[in-house]
Amino acid sequence: MRCRLMQYEKWKKKYGVEYIRRYAEDGLSEAEIAERIGISERVFKRWIKSYPEISRALYLGRAGADYAVVEALYKKATGYTVNLNKTVKLKRSDFDPDTGKKIRDYEELATAVDQSYIPADIRAGLFWLKNRQPGRWSDRQESEYQADIVGIVEIPEADSIGKEDGDE
Repeated sequence: MRCRLMQYEKWKKKYGVEYIRRYAEDGLSEAEIAERIGISERVFKRWIKSYPEISRALYLGRAGADYAVVEALYKKATGYTVNLNKTVKLKRSDFDPDTGKKIRDYEELATAVDQSYIPADIRAGLFWLKNRQPGRWSDRQESEYQADIVGIVEIPEADSIGKEDGDE
């Protein structure tokens, strides 16, 4: 037990908690993180329960990654504008200040900003809606008239339809 505690203290001193957060942010599982830091998955699970800073690092790493994905999916589903830096070739001329005649032509490169609109992606929008509002956007709609019991259905005699018990 003392050896594991020393191993934990070593990781804490060498910014190990930050590494663990980054591993979680990169999408590594607990087993993969344990392997990276050189301990068994069982020991790592104990660390998570015993040391709040490990648990917090995992939570923050996963939450940051999840937020980035949600933000990217939302942008993809709704469309967005992006600024692109483009290099353009400019033609320039030098003129003689006394005579006004052209002395030389030359080209120079310049960077310009070009705005591009990325249209909304319908599939990303549907994915978002199916997960956020499954009752309204699911591919499989539940009907209030669906039968609860599957089995034998009795069909009444034609002359008994509309008559209640005792109406003869």
